Amino acid sequence: MFLYLSACALVLVGARAGGETPAGSVEFEQPTADVEPFSDVTVLNDADITKYRDCDEILASGSYKEAGAYRIYLNQSEPIVVYCQFELGSVSYVISIQKLGRVSFVQNFYNYEWGFGSIGGGDGWLGLRRIKALTDAGNNKLTVTMQDCNNVVTTLVWYHFSLGSPASRYTLYVNSYASGNVLPDDLSHNNGMPFSTIDRPDVNNCALHMRAGWWYTYCTYALPTGKLYPQCGPYTPLGGFYDGLFYSDWRGFGYSLKYFSMAISRD
Repeated sequence: MFLYLSACALVLVGARAGGETPAGSVEFEQPTADVEPFSDVTVLNDADITKYRDCDEILASGSYKEAGAYRIYLNQSEPIVVYCQFELGSVSYVISIQKLGRVSFVQNFYNYEWGFGSIGGGDGWLGLRRIKALTDAGNNKLTVTMQDCNNVVTTLVWYHFSLGSPASRYTLYVNSYASGNVLPDDLSHNNGMPFSTIDRPDVNNCALHMRAGWWYTYCTYALPTGKLYPQCGPYTPLGGFYDGLFYSDWRGFGYSLKYFSMAISRD
């Protein structure tokens, strides 16, 4: 009982930068209208009439080796555009990335559902609909890559990552944390939670306080959708809660990372 209560206290207090700020008193950036995460990039197989099922088939064709935006046909009918990574013969799909800080992740639910920003440009979110389609197709291995201010890179792996139905607000299912990971698991705390945003907040208003869409459990130990502060490292949040780009067991809640990406692939 004592350990459980201590863990809860860390989540409630450790995610705050100071006293609690009432949700109604926080000023927010306006959600942007950049709904298409590939509007400013070239779809590399745009002129190809072949209906590739996934990025594995694209790589196997021998015609493409460059990471970038590709059109695929997961169900052989309706196409979707995704961002394929090809590294050492393996294939993965980037679902979220923050690198340059050019795109605000203070977005409404609609934008998080359909995607926004520019994944190829270094800052973007693929969209819950696309992410669910990819996980339903068997891309359930999640790889998180982070970089701190000293350019130290850490990579973490979960062997099961999937999303629930749109009606469940894309409930998160994440577990099977790889035994070789060097840090504690800061994502499974959010397992089983619906996706929340500033216009569809969770019951504890974490999405409002932390100014980002995420699967919150009052609130979170990691925030890949947090604000990429211009000054990497320790920061002062805009509101009463830490809202930076953080993985709390690596540098802490109050340390904004330089880079944070999430990619999924087959096991």
